[in-house]
This record gives sequence, structure tokens and C-alpha cells, in this order.
Amino acid sequence: MQFSYVLIDGSQVIESTLESISVYDAFMCVAVCKSRTAGINKILELKPDLVFMNISASQATSEDAITLSLLSELHEFLDVLPTIIVLNTSKDQAFESYQRGVSGYLLHPIDSNELRKCLLRYQKTHKGLYADKISIKSNGDYHFITTQDIVYLKADNNTTDFYLQSGKVITAFKTLKHFEQLLPFYFFRIHHGYVINVNHVSRINLGKSRCYLLNNEISVPFSRTYKEAIDTIIIRIS
Repeated sequence: MQFSYVLIDGSQVIESTLESISVYDAFMCVAVCKSRTAGINKILELKPDLVFMNISASQATSEDAITLSLLSELHEFLDVLPTIIVLNTSKDQAFESYQRGVSGYLLHPIDSNELRKCLLRYQKTHKGLYADKISIKSNGDYHFITTQDIVYLKADNNTTDFYLQSGKVITAFKTLKHFEQLLPFYFFRIHHGYVINVNHVSRINLGKSRCYLLNNEISVPFSRTYKEAIDTIIIRIS
């Protein structure tokens, strides 16, 4: 089981933060935001499981600064917020953070043991919340497919072809957009006609605009319209 997270961090330590979290394969970065506005927009769009937000005082110099008031703004749009883990260079705002309902407060430089405890605590309390299968109706048959077995989906007019690890192809009589909304966060649309499972990505060629899957056995195109999705995938697998 994997969990999605968004990192909101406008500081100089953003790369080291990503590196620290990337050790844990159960957690996938779906967006990196360097401002308050971008962070809020991505949370509302992607609805991640967790949000890491760096509220270091050095960033609080503009209207778009990343501060704890971001949580109040999110409450205007969401009934339930993602799990929030605050990052900071001091303990000064720890009490206020926990009063606002955050689940973790980590100091920079991030202590690997404290981060591990934080993530393990989250995993323990969120087991079994997500379905790992999808039902596909095809020619009167119902196929119950484990989502990890899906390599990619391809649109074909008003039908969708599911390409599985086994090499099998199942055609469903619904649109790609329909299934895109049902699939877990580790599926990315990279082209108007393709959605891929990021866990099967083995190579990305920016020059040829091709994404390679299953140890380069399969190649599918991506378009500039979905460049942001490609950037997120690169962050994830780098």
C-alpha cells in the first residue's frame, strides 16, 4: 500500500527534505510546491494523504509565505484535512501547531529516527483504508484487477484498454476520464490518450517525449500539456 504526499517548502533545504522522505517507498510525492498559494491549489486538486509543510521563519516575509494560517484556509474548502506534518528550524511554533491539529512536528535538519517514527505511526493508523482492486466490465464479464498489475491505460474513442503486467489487454466500455477518477494517486495522465502506473516507469526520454515502462519493454508518448505530471514522476523515481 502506498500513500501520497505533497511537500510545501520555499526554503533552500527542499532537496534534502525530499531525499529524506524518498527512503520510504510507501510514501509517494505527488507534488512539490514552493509557495502557499501553489500548495493550497495542489492539495485541493490532488487530495493527498499527507502534507509536509516547512514553516521556517526565514520564509515568512511575503503574503504568499508558508505559515500555519494555511491550515485555516484549507478548512474553508475541505471538511477533513490531510494529515499535516510541520517542518521547522525551531520548536517555537510546536505548541501552536499541535493545537491546530497537526500530526507531527519535525526539526531541520530532519532526524531520520523521528521521521521514521512519524511515518510508521501514520501507516499503523491508516492500514486498509484503500481498495487495491478495480472492477472492469468487458463484454458481459466483470474483471477484478489488482491496480498494481495495471501498467497503463489507453483511450480508444469511448472505450479504454487496460494493459496488464501479464501482457493481457482488457477493453472496458467507459472513457479514460472515468477510470482516471477511480484509480489510485500513483496513476498519472501523461497524454490525452494515456494514463500510466508510475510504479512501472523505467525511463523517461524528454527529447523524444517518450515514457518507458516494464524495464523499457513498452514505450508510450507524453505531451507538453502534461509536463507537470512528468516532472512529478521524475522527482519520484530520481
